[in-house]
This record gives sequence, structure tokens and C-alpha cells, in this order.
Amino acid sequence: MAAISGANPVVASDVNNFTGELFKITPHRTPLLAAAGGLNGGVATNSTFFQFQTQDNAAVSAVTPDDEGGAPNYSGRSRAAQQGVLQIFHEAAQISYTAQAASGEIVPFNLAGNYKNSDPALALAGTNPINDELAYQMELVLETVAKKVEWAAFNASYNDGTTGNRQMRGLKEHQDLSGGTAVNNDDGAGTPAAQKLNWDIIASGMKALYDAGAPMKQPVLFVSPTMLLDLNKELVKATVGSVNYGILPRDRNVGGVDIDTIVTPFGSIGLALSDFLPAGTISGSKQSFIVDLSFVKPIFLNIPGYGTMFVRDLDQADNARIAKAVYMEMAMDFGPQQYHCQIDNVIG
Repeated sequence: MAAISGANPVVASDVNNFTGELFKITPHRTPLLAAAGGLNGGVATNSTFFQFQTQDNAAVSAVTPDDEGGAPNYSGRSRAAQQGVLQIFHEAAQISYTAQAASGEIVPFNLAGNYKNSDPALALAGTNPINDELAYQMELVLETVAKKVEWAAFNASYNDGTTGNRQMRGLKEHQDLSGGTAVNNDDGAGTPAAQKLNWDIIASGMKALYDAGAPMKQPVLFVSPTMLLDLNKELVKATVGSVNYGILPRDRNVGGVDIDTIVTPFGSIGLALSDFLPAGTISGSKQSFIVDLSFVKPIFLNIPGYGTMFVRDLDQADNARIAKAVYMEMAMDFGPQQYHCQIDNVIG
């Protein structure tokens, strides 16, 4: 983490290493960011706006033979452009000179950056596991940034900055765009109803993707801890003959993130835990998502002379403190909404 606590800003040649730290800082808590970054890396741009394109599914039903020597059939695909925007992430840490220097003591530390030690018995040399308080605090700042990106990747509502601050479009709103693939749980009669996550729901989501013409290259289902427990309880009891259809634990690695796997008639799908799933339509429920990580890319604004993500010193005027901030502008490009599936009204 030396690059994070350094006094100099990260320059363009160091960008890949530094954004790599963002992807790796807490993969078990930010699996969408970590896996997408690990698979596809980060894309640098020179605009706060970007576009992604969608196209219709070329459905084929009855086929008639073509004429010998005749004109061809014109079967071009309709495409549409959607717009995304980069969001600013700016987090800082501050620490007093005393707290930075007293590395031989256990230092109760607060966010104001002050050294506070009310118990002299704690001031024993060699008992503090943190030798560089500022570097440690900056590592925690980067972890906070990663979690905020993960939350925004699921929940953020698009704002182009005309009124208010720019905000990326999260996966929930992305799938609400026209043509987004979705499965809505109901009571069997068409009325929305919350259900526990089960194998049938997952298979229905995979079928919906198949019907939409999605490639399904690296599908991963993002679930809450409660959803994962409910699913596991169902699957460990389900047997067909002598085969137990349980979850295969941590048998795949996607972009550096170890994930579980479940098998459906439409292919295998990974399972990843998420702390940030948005609320469902039914009160008390949540939304789950099948995300094809092959098409998800983090996009960063490349700031000349600084790169896509950098640390800057903050002016402390006459205060006896050190303060640094992490700065970046980024968004998640999810690609065509037909390639992912929103599963609504899951008990979570």
C-alpha cells in the first residue's frame, strides 16, 4: 500500500497498479467491483460521459427458402445508444504529527486525527501493531472508496449533473431501462409476492437470459447472506437419484474473486455475496441480479498529470496535522441490459 500513502500523486504510468489496489482491497465485500476489474481492467476516458449500445434479439421462427438468383433478405439489427456518466469519489484521512510519530504506543485514534491516550499503562513500546498510522488510515480510506463504488454500482440513480452532483447509473436503474431482462416473483396468479431464493427462481432467470439472446459467458448471481442461506437449505435437501444438487463451494475464480457455483439447465452460474442489494418492489424484499461480468467494465476519467486515481495532500493551514485524500471519477459500464437479469421481490 506504499503508493497510497506516498506524498506524490500517481502519474499515468502508475495508474494500472493503483486502480489494481482498488479492485483488490476488499474483494469479499466488493465482489462486483473486484471481479469486473479483475476480468476487464479499468478503461480510461477523457470525458465525464460515455455511451453503451444495445441491440435487438434476432429472433427466427418460420423460415422460407430464398429464391435462386434472387435478392437477399435484409436482416440488419436495430441498435440504440444509452448514456452513462462518471461519479466523483473523494475520501480523505487526517492525522496529527503526534499520532504519526508515536508508533511505539497503542494509540486510540479518532477521525479528527488526534492522538488520544487516557491510559498511561497502554503507552508501552512495541505493543502497537500499526507502525505507520497514516498509511494504515489511507488503506482504510481506499476500502471505504471501494465500498461506496460497490453501493453505487447497484443502487445509484443517474444524474447528469445539470442539477445536483453527477451520479452513475446503478444496476437497478440500468435494468429498468427499456429491454432490460427481469424476473418478477409473484404468487402464481400474477400478483407480486416476496419469495425465498430457490433453484427454480435462478433457473427462471437463466432462461430469461437465454430467451433474450444473452451470451451468458460469465454469469454470476449476486445474493445477500439471507438469500444464500435459504438457497443452501433448499439445495442440500434436494436429491435426484444419488446426486445431491448442493452449492459447489468456492470452485471458480472470476477476475480474482473466489465464488460458489450452481448448475442449471441453461449452464452453470456463480454465486457471490453482496452487502448492497437494493430494495425490492415488495416491502421488506430485495432485488438480486444475474450479472454477466464479461460485459462489465469500470471506466475512469484520466486527469492529465495525475492519472485516473491519485492521492493528494490537503492544506492544513496552521494545524499540526497531515491530511491526504484519494480522488477519482469513475462509473461502471454494464453494457447491454439484455445481458443481465434483475430478480425482484426476493426475501433477503
